[in-house]
Amino acid sequence: MKRVNVAGMVREILLSDPSLYRCLEVGVLNYSKLARVLKPILSAFTELEVSENSIKMALIRLKSKIKESPLLASRDVLSIVANSHVEVKTGVSVVIASIAQLREIVASISKISLKTRFIAMIQSGPAVTIVLDEEALNDFLSAINKSDVIEVQRDLAAIVVTSPREIMWVPGVIAYITSVLAQNGINIVHIGSSYTDTVIVISKRDLMRAFNTLVKHIELAQALLSKRGVYTRLDGRGLK
Repeated sequence: MKRVNVAGMVREILLSDPSLYRCLEVGVLNYSKLARVLKPILSAFTELEVSENSIKMALIRLKSKIKESPLLASRDVLSIVANSHVEVKTGVSVVIASIAQLREIVASISKISLKTRFIAMIQSGPAVTIVLDEEALNDFLSAINKSDVIEVQRDLAAIVVTSPREIMWVPGVIAYITSVLAQNGINIVHIGSSYTDTVIVISKRDLMRAFNTLVKHIELAQALLSKRGVYTRLDGRGLK
């Protein structure tokens, strides 16, 4: 007979949605209502009839485990978010080119870097992705073989989140940022990081919504940290 790990599946679903997990962590979820929502999802995935009661009990057990070792929105993550600031850049383009052009791309970037206000490059597998401002786009394209250009995306925007240098060692900060954007229906065209900067390229139509969302969460992190007793220092397991 097929056995189903309901508790494990419920945990994975909640971990995939940080806002839902956070609601469970602080105790503002209605277990019965959430069990009714999750029931058809789990039943379809397992091809078995999963009872609402078993889902509800899994949520209750997960809640008790969270008290021992919370997993999300640690004080360290919130501290970095609270001390970050956001900068907006418009007129951004993305060029995706064949790795065969790497030498020419590096030479072109070196040539235009002093006169462009914004440029970044990421090499991955058979392609190289270059993010740069549109003012430098034509100069860049003229310096490489256009037959090796896979795609050019124009008229985009970028949000640069500058954080304390501790972001390099604290896990979960970029996951927090991308999660809150996704939960607000904002598609990330490209994302990269350089030292303390996280560069998020998005559609221009999403720019203000993305900016306001990130500012709101920075202010929320500041408010949470300012409340005595809401968070304490991290130990080896997580928040106590």
